[in-house]
Amino acid sequence: MDLKVIPVLDIKNGLVVLAKMGLRDAYKPVRSWLCPFSSPVAMVEVLKSLGFKEVYVADLDAITYGTPDLALYRALASRIEVMVDPGLRSLEDASRILEVGVHKLILATETLSCLTLAEKVLETFGPGRAILSLDLRNRKVLSKAAELRDLDPLSCLRKMVKLGFKEVIAIDLARVGSFAGPDLELVRILKKVPVKLITGGGVRSLKDLKLLEQEGVEAVLVASALHRSTLSVDELSRMGFL
Repeated sequence: MDLKVIPVLDIKNGLVVLAKMGLRDAYKPVRSWLCPFSSPVAMVEVLKSLGFKEVYVADLDAITYGTPDLALYRALASRIEVMVDPGLRSLEDASRILEVGVHKLILATETLSCLTLAEKVLETFGPGRAILSLDLRNRKVLSKAAELRDLDPLSCLRKMVKLGFKEVIAIDLARVGSFAGPDLELVRILKKVPVKLITGGGVRSLKDLKLLEQEGVEAVLVASALHRSTLSVDELSRMGFL
């Protein structure tokens, strides 16, 4: 099965912003050759017209302040398949988010305060609707959960897969928007665990995607390389990466 590229929409104050190294206070509305507007709905409509099948949404306002933007999720999910990181805080929020049409809910180690919520989400909705986001900075696990924060990435992944996750996003925030290239060594470490692996951060070119595909990565989250056109949508289409 071919690797898939999943465009990223980091949303702050209702606009798509360009993320860099996880420094959220410095994120600015995106300027992209793809779309003259930073409206999430406009961006999704363009991405769909180009052939993309799915988008990753990080609701930075919900992650920071705790209120999921259900109206926005509904608008996006009516146009394209959506996975959302809302900084999930409750099972009730999980239910409301999935009810508006979100395909998959992301539970991020960075905002997860304990494993109980993850267990409840997996038990209630199943692993087909819940994705773990293994959030790292320079390979250090980011988490508020006492059970996770002192673990190395491989140990953390093993623990969460044992909990029931079957799909994992691995993001090193230090590489996001950096054009430093993907961390192939980290990928090799994480591939020791039998799980569907999605990676993000640092991707510059088609060459990077091919290297990740060779390592067994199933999908890659991309933002900056698409907006700055260092990745060609035509090339992605020819390679079967859409």
